[in-house]
Amino acid sequence: MAVLGQVATEAFPQLTISKSQTWVPPQDGTVCIHVVAAGGGGTGASNHKGGGAGAYAKVPSLAVTTSGSFTLVVGSGGTGTTNGGNATNGGNSTIAGTGLTGTKTCGGGSGGTTGGSGSGGSVSGSGEGWAGYSGGAGVQAGGAVGVFATGDNGSIMLTDATAGGLGMSGFGIICGGSMAPTTQNLYAYGLDVYTPVQTGDLCGGGAIEHNTTSQYVFGGDGGIGGGAGGAYNAAGAQFTTGGRGGDGIILIQYLPW
Repeated sequence: MAVLGQVATEAFPQLTISKSQTWVPPQDGTVCIHVVAAGGGGTGASNHKGGGAGAYAKVPSLAVTTSGSFTLVVGSGGTGTTNGGNATNGGNSTIAGTGLTGTKTCGGGSGGTTGGSGSGGSVSGSGEGWAGYSGGAGVQAGGAVGVFATGDNGSIMLTDATAGGLGMSGFGIICGGSMAPTTQNLYAYGLDVYTPVQTGDLCGGGAIEHNTTSQYVFGGDGGIGGGAGGAYNAAGAQFTTGGRGGDGIILIQYLPW
């Protein structure tokens, strides 16, 4: 028996787009489109630097029909470096198609470099209420995605849309993870491999600093859209590798209004 005021959620699906594709709406209706770009990679070097987060933006309301078509591009996370060098940038995420004015872009975060930390990606494009925020910059750790303001930098690593992760998103809202690891300073531990605790969706990856001989030291990977953390070993690990930036994502939510 139906409950008064209850929404038939099966009639208003949320579609998670994790790969670039041509998308044809499966049903007529009104959708909200959220776009997150990818985060930049981190460096594995004595000046370990985190990557910047991807930008976030959304089209809050767009009428779609099954005769329409959209080109959706989802950015891939930047890769970290091992024992020096510049990490790669995160890829842009873009949308274009029926009812949209031109191509709308969320820029990927920059990777950390030998000269400094990565910067956050920025938003470009206009029309249909398209608006959002730049990603947070890296520090030693990675920057976070900002949903309500510019993303936090790698000193905080936590998205401003903290909740239980992307799975809790819906009806015009996007939610990120509620956990961001702190930078870890490790001394005199007898392990061969060191890596930070993994981060949540839209959050930056943790950095790691270690000063005893070990074989492998890894920076933390960014969550979805988040920048990666850098890695450093003062005693000279055999492999010191920065983390990988988080991939981008596009969420398409059918709305009941």
